[in-house]
Amino acid sequence: MKKETGIEIYHGNNRLNMLINTDDNDAFFSFLQFISTAKSREEINNYTSISQIQKDDILLFLEKKGYGYWISDTLKPLTRTEMFINTFPQTFYQNYEIKVSNQRIIIIGLGTAGSYLVEALSKLKFNHFVLIDGDSIEEKNLEAQNYLVNEIGKYKVETLNDRYGEKHQITPHRKFIANYEELNRLVGGLTDKDIIINASDDHELMLSLTQAKVDNKINGPILVCGYGVLAQTAYLIKNQQTAIKFIDKIKSLIISKKDGIIANSGSVLNAFLGTYMVSKLVLDYMLEKETVLAYGNFETNEIRFDCKL
Repeated sequence: MKKETGIEIYHGNNRLNMLINTDDNDAFFSFLQFISTAKSREEINNYTSISQIQKDDILLFLEKKGYGYWISDTLKPLTRTEMFINTFPQTFYQNYEIKVSNQRIIIIGLGTAGSYLVEALSKLKFNHFVLIDGDSIEEKNLEAQNYLVNEIGKYKVETLNDRYGEKHQITPHRKFIANYEELNRLVGGLTDKDIIINASDDHELMLSLTQAKVDNKINGPILVCGYGVLAQTAYLIKNQQTAIKFIDKIKSLIISKKDGIIANSGSVLNAFLGTYMVSKLVLDYMLEKETVLAYGNFETNEIRFDCKL
């Protein structure tokens, strides 16, 4: 945005926005407007409002700051997802797309949050999903989960495979799993390209997966999504250290579950917030950010992400 005080970038983001000033802000801004849609080198060379030296200086500045980059593909308008990823400082969608294309998303549990994850993550350009759940759809699921009336009685994995399988690579498994060993066999062996998302409420399974992470049997990240009384949490366990810390949390949950009176209060808001939290943690992992925890409180309206468990 052009202002009297300079050219403002990241307008509207108080943390990132800043002013750029040049010897000729008007000419600089006009050139930025020109290249705001993708332009070939030939088109840029034919731009005559400023000199070639000025154009080269501007392009070099934009590349060094991560505000622009050259692409090798045929020129076409950027999608919203491409523009969203490119907006992160020093982040280029082409690099992100290469990394994402190599990942396999394994979702365990297709209930309140899990049922929406394929929808969200596929829009972030993930394409390969393994879905694991032994449940069929019941009428009570429609209140919070990603299913329709005419799908009652069908298995959840088959329903989501029918819905998304035409555009994405989906491997459905209509069964429950109890531990790391069963998961490893079911998916044909886990690799460092696998992102495991445990959206089930099976704490014993979570303990087994986390212990496998401690023992270096799982190389990729594990994400955990759950909710409590008017609260929503998601965790990213990406190394042995975070796994060791998380084991104590799981053991505490197992004890409290045995000694407490528990009712399922998960609403569609839990589903949407949980899906957002997991998707953002996955995105942060792909962008090599340090975020490992997401927390939301429906009573206080607090939503935060943290770099420590």
